[in-house]
Amino acid sequence: MLLFLYYSPPSGSCWTGGVFVWVKLVNESSAPVRVALFIDWQNAYRSARLAFAHARESNRSGNFNPYRLGLLLANGPRDRPSRQLVKVEIHRGLPSATRDRVGNAANHRQAQAWVRESPKVVVPRLRPLRYRKGPGSELIASEKGVDVQLALAAVGSVIGGECDIAIIFSHDSDLLPAVETIRDLRSAGHVETASWTSPTFKTRIPPVGGVFNHFVDRNAFAQIEDLTDYSRPARRAGP
Repeated sequence: MLLFLYYSPPSGSCWTGGVFVWVKLVNESSAPVRVALFIDWQNAYRSARLAFAHARESNRSGNFNPYRLGLLLANGPRDRPSRQLVKVEIHRGLPSATRDRVGNAANHRQAQAWVRESPKVVVPRLRPLRYRKGPGSELIASEKGVDVQLALAAVGSVIGGECDIAIIFSHDSDLLPAVETIRDLRSAGHVETASWTSPTFKTRIPPVGGVFNHFVDRNAFAQIEDLTDYSRPARRAGP
């Protein structure tokens, strides 16, 4: 929008006439809505294997490309203003380099592949796994604090003005307080949830009044599935 202003010099000035000034007004409502996606990786991976009947297949089945998922979610829902994906944070546990060298290396290779998709947008958040003694000499690994880390990141990004909408991708009800906190401190329009869905899988973060949930079905998953074997170093091209 252009606004025409007429400037008239004060009396006694050496200027004898006025001047028109064109001022361009920026319509803030036309700016895209900034969307950030926060993925509870282990939950999303395991749930994909359940939702899409991959539970008995190789460990590669259930993997997906976080950036492409972010683009998919940022493009909808269709009845909302234009949206721009500004961040994809993937929160997951990281195996110990001494206790699980193969798993540690695979996680790092996978994280590097995620970042290559969009270095300015994709941010892996790898939190060391906790280990405890199981039966005999077996060590059992588990994630500790990953969901809290994700919740704080999502709430902080909205409250801090880094994004307009935080999308939380998980099926874990432990993340419900994060959704409720953003709704209460901002509004229901500043937070969304997302989950896989299939005829046999309906699990999701419990609904919160006014908060939109993205249901990602098998067809959408097929577009973002990643069957790369990260347990093996990538082969270098020949000379």
